[in-house]
Amino acid sequence: MESNNSRGRIRNMLLFPKWEWKVINLEKRTLKETFISYALPLVLLGSVSEFIGSFLFVRNVLDIDAYRFSLPLIHTGFFIFLQVLTIMLTTVFVYGLSGSFLSIKDYSRSGKIVIYSYTPVYLLYILANLHSSLAFIMLPGLYSIVLLWTGLPVMLQTPTNKLPGFVIILVISVFGIQYISEILLKILTSLIFPGVS
Repeated sequence: MESNNSRGRIRNMLLFPKWEWKVINLEKRTLKETFISYALPLVLLGSVSEFIGSFLFVRNVLDIDAYRFSLPLIHTGFFIFLQVLTIMLTTVFVYGLSGSFLSIKDYSRSGKIVIYSYTPVYLLYILANLHSSLAFIMLPGLYSIVLLWTGLPVMLQTPTNKLPGFVIILVISVFGIQYISEILLKILTSLIFPGVS
């Protein structure tokens, strides 16, 4: 039943975001329930894809027995950590900045905006994580910006004239988190697994 609800929510977020935000706005579901029932399963699907992609990389490119399972496990764990960290930090940013943009300061609603706006990215990671050459698949993930744009006025009652600045700052923040995390992963990988680029 829960998976059917999640599939319906994903479909509606992608196709009818303005209507779906109004539905979300009326729900009594807590932020914890939203994370566990919606975000976590999507993150775990992406992590399975990350494991498969890393495993095939080790097998087909490096062919180093010692790295065969340890490298994919490190990449998978880091992927999960990064997604959870991104949700948490972006939620803090939304909550912290909301007052400056004449929006409602509500931590739970801020978290829901982040989680549901990230829907396209979660889905695209499932394919993109299979191989580094598939990174271009993430481009439609920019649709998350549209979801954020349509969600802020409903969930936090952000005034229309404050939307551009609010959204731009949040997008820059997310890209910054992702960029720094990618650098950290490369450093971590090179330290633990010499010879892996």
